[in-house]
Amino acid sequence: MQMDTTVIALAERQAALCRVVGNTRRLLILWLLSKDELPVNEIASRAGSTLQNVSQHLSLLKKAGIVISRRDGQTIYYQIADHECARSCPALLRAPDTLE
Repeated sequence: MQMDTTVIALAERQAALCRVVGNTRRLLILWLLSKDELPVNEIASRAGSTLQNVSQHLSLLKKAGIVISRRDGQTIYYQIADHECARSCPALLRAPDTLE
């Protein structure tokens, strides 16, 4: 039996998604954003990371369409996008209760 090209394409998209979210720091960022829209400096502070590091991770998440941003003056806020990940993997984005 040969795989349908649609099934293969879906598997490739899901594998790519797993590569993006399969990083501890990016998962922490997603958990933080699952609770609220946040600016980069607040994400970095709560995640215990540098602005540069968090910005790089947010860039990858944004490129994958998992997060979106909006500018308010000098501040850029990030939130989880209405993405396949949010719809099909809600448990992935459910932060532990102990996360602040």
